[in-house]
Amino acid sequence: MEKRDASLPIWTSEAGWTADVILSTRARLARNLSGFPFPGRADAATLGRVAQVVIAANKRRSKGETALKAVAIDRLTAPQRAVLIDRHLISVQHATAGPSRWALVDDRHTASVMVNEEDHLRIQAILPGLQLSGAWRIADELDDRLAEDLDYAKHGRYGFLTSSLANCGTGMRLSVMAHLPGLTLSGKLEDALSAARTLGVTVRGSYGENVAMAGDVYQLSNAVSLGLTERQILARLSAVTTFIVADEQAARELLWRNERSIITSKVTEALAKLGESSRLSASDAMSILSMLRLGDEMGMETGASRAVFRELLVSMRIGTEFVSGINAQNTFYEENRRPALIRNVIRAQRHGAR
Repeated sequence: MEKRDASLPIWTSEAGWTADVILSTRARLARNLSGFPFPGRADAATLGRVAQVVIAANKRRSKGETALKAVAIDRLTAPQRAVLIDRHLISVQHATAGPSRWALVDDRHTASVMVNEEDHLRIQAILPGLQLSGAWRIADELDDRLAEDLDYAKHGRYGFLTSSLANCGTGMRLSVMAHLPGLTLSGKLEDALSAARTLGVTVRGSYGENVAMAGDVYQLSNAVSLGLTERQILARLSAVTTFIVADEQAARELLWRNERSIITSKVTEALAKLGESSRLSASDAMSILSMLRLGDEMGMETGASRAVFRELLVSMRIGTEFVSGINAQNTFYEENRRPALIRNVIRAQRHGAR
């Protein structure tokens, strides 16, 4: 059993037979308060009032291990916001939206609520590996708890009303974060993702919409929630994810068996670049880690175990570069910090200090 750093979010632990491909599962529920305009149409005073109402409801309903702490996003420094982005507790959009944006977060960083993002509430739960039912259950329980004090905007025919038509109905977005270097190297990625899209699955980068994909890490989620029940959404995404996992595992095996030189050369290049770099952008760092993790999965001694890969995902402050408006000084600092951080974590892994 791997040794875990207690400061890391729970979703960075290892879970299930898909752990070589699926990093985490997230369930997110979009909700709006009745009687208030959606965030995109609301003025600052209205957003402030919404935040007050939600925070008050959370205080009345939070208790024990499930208690959520309120964090004012606009009062955080750029690096602090980047940490929340890397831990997938808030979105890039939420981090830069301005005043009256809050996050409600639990101590284990399993559950969180974004207040005044695209909708008044984005209730979410994140678990390690492929755990669609488990993540949905946690988010659903939190939703029910808050609903005891909040009046949600809902239509008798169309279900929960949301800013985006794609989220109407159940308001549920289920997603998995998948590492797909085998499909990328074998040239089969686009075919696999096209098949997923045909079956109603949306493909994004790991940091959401309008953010570049990096490190062969993709977010697969249901495209719409209107007209489908929660269980139908879960079943469809589960089926697609199972196929993607099988395709990725098969692609890795075939490459290793028939074209091993492709993997070994990519891993060798990544190790060389890591060793000689004094600065690394977010995308370069992710590309290096992706190859090192693939090499480790195939039995090469890269030091980038599953545990190391997941730890670095939440400690490299990749969100600093993905958030527009964060100043150049912060970006420069993080680019200089990353190579040493990656080398130190890998070195500790190799020496058995973890």
